[in-house]
Amino acid sequence: MPLTRTIGSYVTYPLGHPDQAIDWEDFIVTRNPDGSRTAMSLSRFPGCAIVRHVTQTVDRDFTPRDGFVRLFSDNVYLGSLVRHVSGDTVTSIVLPPDGGPVDESSFPIDRAQEVLGYHPTTAEGWKLMKLDRAVSGVQTIRLLTTSLTWNGGTISHGRKVEMPVEYLGMEDISVAGKIMNCHHYMWRTGDIDGDLEIWTTGEDEIVARMNGYRKGHAYELSRYDVTDFSDEREFGY
Repeated sequence: MPLTRTIGSYVTYPLGHPDQAIDWEDFIVTRNPDGSRTAMSLSRFPGCAIVRHVTQTVDRDFTPRDGFVRLFSDNVYLGSLVRHVSGDTVTSIVLPPDGGPVDESSFPIDRAQEVLGYHPTTAEGWKLMKLDRAVSGVQTIRLLTTSLTWNGGTISHGRKVEMPVEYLGMEDISVAGKIMNCHHYMWRTGDIDGDLEIWTTGEDEIVARMNGYRKGHAYELSRYDVTDFSDEREFGY
């Protein structure tokens, strides 16, 4: 199977004020030769208050496979988190910032229903892929977070949460100089982050736009470049 690579970036701005947009997140998403997908992202909060590196992989059907997070906050390294899914178990390893002993734990996971969260905008849509788009009204997503804060500003084994999401159908939106056909959702996160309106696009379900109404900010693609690589060798190697 060939490889598809998408390179892109996001900006963020106060809702209604795109003229105030600043750089937010850069990413590479690959659709791998075995059909799995990997998202690599770098998120930068205003003033570099939080800097987060994430690499996460899901299977062909968006079932979680593994992930890695490295987090900095207020110029301090807070540590890293590694996760690996095997059967019906998630192994979670926290790497402390001081080089001390690792903290390992494990959690049961229902691979048919539950997803893993790492907080990058790029792959927020992957959390929604266990929903049935043929069902109208509110459904529930089951998520194992990496942080107990709305902005992912801490590192821990996380916790399991359940939140209501409604699939609103297909919609064309204009971002990154393109008209994109998108799946449209309303995700009600409650006390965590209020209502999130999300549009995802393409076979890799990359977020095209996300409006966070509680904090009053939009996150929007500013670059989106897709390259398909065939399995024919360009030259002997």
